Amino acid sequence: MTSEEMLQREDKAWRSFTEAFGSVSPDRRNAEGVVPGWSTHDLVWHCGFWASHAADVMEQIRASGSEPEEPDYEALEPKVLSEGRARSWEEAVAHAERGRQRARAAFSGFDDPPPSAVEWFTAEAVEHYADHAGQIRQFVA
Repeated sequence: MTSEEMLQREDKAWRSFTEAFGSVSPDRRNAEGVVPGWSTHDLVWHCGFWASHAADVMEQIRASGSEPEEPDYEALEPKVLSEGRARSWEEAVAHAERGRQRARAAFSGFDDPPPSAVEWFTAEAVEHYADHAGQIRQFVA
């Protein structure tokens, strides 16, 4: 798959994600249960964080050819969740949009993305948005 095709996949997944979270009524955005213990607001913030993290990783791959160590997801995720819950809905959406743009820019910075960059972009953008869009749609239904 070409870089342009990957960017198109990401765009389609992002649009699906924004349509899904945009369909949640304001009075249910903070209601837990989209996934156990998490709200739509939480997932929007979470996706922004991980897309931005993927951008950091891809930038390091481009600069040095190596990836940083895997984060301790179990230790990091509660901090991400707490930070997001301290933000407004508008801030969470803006954060997700910034993370998305950073991930796209980092991925686009490669002439020929190495497999590790493709993997990060796919996992933390394309598939991440698609997975959570489906969960949000089920929550709304």
